[in-house]
Amino acid sequence: MQAPTHILAGKIIQQLTDRRDYRFLVVALTFFLGLLFHAIFDKLARMTYHPPNADFTDYFWVFYHMLVLLTTIVFLYLYGAEAKWAIFFSISPDLDWVFIHGQTLLGIEMPLYREPHIHQTINWVMDNIPPFTLLNLLPDYRFFYWAISLEVAFVGVLLLIIYRIKHSRRNIHF
Repeated sequence: MQAPTHILAGKIIQQLTDRRDYRFLVVALTFFLGLLFHAIFDKLARMTYHPPNADFTDYFWVFYHMLVLLTTIVFLYLYGAEAKWAIFFSISPDLDWVFIHGQTLLGIEMPLYREPHIHQTINWVMDNIPPFTLLNLLPDYRFFYWAISLEVAFVGVLLLIIYRIKHSRRNIHF
């Protein structure tokens, strides 16, 4: 999935783990859930428009990724301050791509970071531990333009979950 989806996952994790007591446990749970959600969403990305390589000659690809960038900025503005650690943990596996593609762009070489180590690890977990292995049965629509509608729908569901959690907590009285 794209960055906006991971940001929304981080916001949901923050809402679910927002406790002042048991701070170490909350941080550890936030870290674990961030990685888990990232891994699950990356498997779900097979069903969304998500070609593995950039194609700046494809106007649709360029427009879509400009829209993704704009949405990322908006979601970081809306949720970044209050959910910064959950968002960071949720999106942190994508640092793999920053290091790998950054080497190419900057013309430097980091011998220990030529492979996406974080993604390889979380993909191994997803590929070897049931019920996550079932995610490999999802159809592959990564090259179909219409598949952005699935990611848009998914973002809509995540926004609805954020809204429901926020408003359900307002009605809780102790």
